[in-house]
Amino acid sequence: MSYPNRPTYAPLVAQQDLGNTSKVVIVLGVALGLTFGFGPMFFSVVGVFLKAMTVSFQWSRADVALLPMLAMVGTAIGAPIAGYAADRIGWGKVIGYSIVLFAASLLALALAPANHAYVGIVGFLIGVTGASTTAAGYLAVLPSVFEARLGMALGFGMIGTGIGGYAAPIAANYLTTVTDWRHSYEIFAALALGLGLIAHQIIFRTLADRQRERKAMNALVDAQSGMTLREALANYRFWLLGVVVFLVSSSVLGGFVHLPAFASDTGLGRDVAARSAALVGVGLAVSRVGVGFVLDRVFAPLVGLIAFFLGAVAFAILLSGLAHDPAYILLAAFLLGISTGTEGDIIPYLTRKYFGKRAFGVIYGALFGCATVGAAVGPFIYGLAFDHFKSYGPIHQASALICVVSALAVVLLGKYPATLPASKEA
Repeated sequence: MSYPNRPTYAPLVAQQDLGNTSKVVIVLGVALGLTFGFGPMFFSVVGVFLKAMTVSFQWSRADVALLPMLAMVGTAIGAPIAGYAADRIGWGKVIGYSIVLFAASLLALALAPANHAYVGIVGFLIGVTGASTTAAGYLAVLPSVFEARLGMALGFGMIGTGIGGYAAPIAANYLTTVTDWRHSYEIFAALALGLGLIAHQIIFRTLADRQRERKAMNALVDAQSGMTLREALANYRFWLLGVVVFLVSSSVLGGFVHLPAFASDTGLGRDVAARSAALVGVGLAVSRVGVGFVLDRVFAPLVGLIAFFLGAVAFAILLSGLAHDPAYILLAAFLLGISTGTEGDIIPYLTRKYFGKRAFGVIYGALFGCATVGAAVGPFIYGLAFDHFKSYGPIHQASALICVVSALAVVLLGKYPATLPASKEA
């Protein structure tokens, strides 16, 4: 029996072949990788350096703001490409290459001249090369290692994004007091490369144990049961889930980005605006750990229904007179964090349950790309709506409706399939 395209690190490892200690080590490696991946090392800090870059280039803030937007577009495109490649050569190689190229792209940004084309291309490349250092890459490893406790593993793995997302802006803000933005990006590039490669070794050296690999190959046919990308594209669940995560991501992330401005507009002061942004992060962290435990015990679409409905509650608060009370603004921020954090956990979980492992990488990458595009366009749409209506009211109403509809729609995914198509490659 032959197995074509066998990677250096087996992309699929039978759950029973790894002990609990090895599984814990892999989750820790995933968390470390996410701590020093695209989100914390670029997206969380680009805003800190925005003003300094405008001064350095003599550009408008809108010009520099295109950098993170193009990076998000690059990530949306890079995620399914990375998944497609990983389904053929393994996540070990794909994530390893991504770490090196992402760090090189950050270094290219540090050397950027005041040229719009150069900065735009580098921004896009940062997103494409960094896609595998996001949840789209690291979390894709876990469904091949965990079954009964997959939700818990996803939740603990995602802690890395919370730790990095909290610490990186603080570090970036400190760096602005001792050096310029160019040297700061050089430091972040070094961190992304060094700590990223350490995380890579922790994960894939654990998976590459020779005896486990040989045992895993005997179970490879069963592990590859599931849909191909073509079969998934012909399934209503793929499109339903893609539309839902796009809409929820665009509405919730748009509301989050503009929440400090909304709080300031209501006269609550800059301190409330700052605390509201922090509470979103708290909600995000709570949901990513808590939802991981819940997913292993509760039907996942039901978890999505509750989380998305909480997002609608948050927008309802912002639309009511309660929005003039700082406590309720902070509650709304917390609920938005829970909603978006839950979405991040359930995408890989639902992908595994409904589509299986056979083409997990590319299917998850495509759905992750839908959510990423939503995150990129949501804040922009919010800004357009505010400029047109001179108020956040209409866009908050639309967002509340989107969350309610999405909460109901996710239940239409139905029961988990009792069986999935078996691989025909054996």
